[in-house]
Amino acid sequence: MVHPVPDRDIPREAAQVTLGYAGAFFFNIAMQVYGKVTDLRQFQMAKAAGTIKTKYNRYASDGMLAADRSVGNFVEWQGTFLALFWTNAVVAGGKELWLGWVYVVVRMLYPILAQRGALKKHGVTPLIFVATVPGYYVLLRYMYLIYRGLSTVPKAIKPDSGDVDEER
Repeated sequence: MVHPVPDRDIPREAAQVTLGYAGAFFFNIAMQVYGKVTDLRQFQMAKAAGTIKTKYNRYASDGMLAADRSVGNFVEWQGTFLALFWTNAVVAGGKELWLGWVYVVVRMLYPILAQRGALKKHGVTPLIFVATVPGYYVLLRYMYLIYRGLSTVPKAIKPDSGDVDEER
């Protein structure tokens, strides 16, 4: 069993990653607003030029899809990440907390790639895997570390009923 380095301040390290993760969330929101504003402006310019005759439909727009899915995907996975990250910090001795920073970076990369065409109405392009595959790895790795941490925790010993006075 590998013991944590005594000099490490695991709660502080975990809090720093969590703060970075919160920053990534706000970055995703900002990218969502940017995507929506950009998409709407492009539509208005095309409408003014006469190249589009239809009404604006946010659900038919790749730009709006990318903006909305970036935040939606972030929110879909945030509970899983935070639960695994903090359980690893508490139960598994804070092993590989640096992977939390990897997760923060790929969460910030996702909306950039989405806006660059990785998400479209007809599906995703392989470009989005640059952000998703490392994120899935981090989640699976934390699951493994937690499993290992739990499997090395000594089990509680139940005293014999004859040695303990039971109150009824």
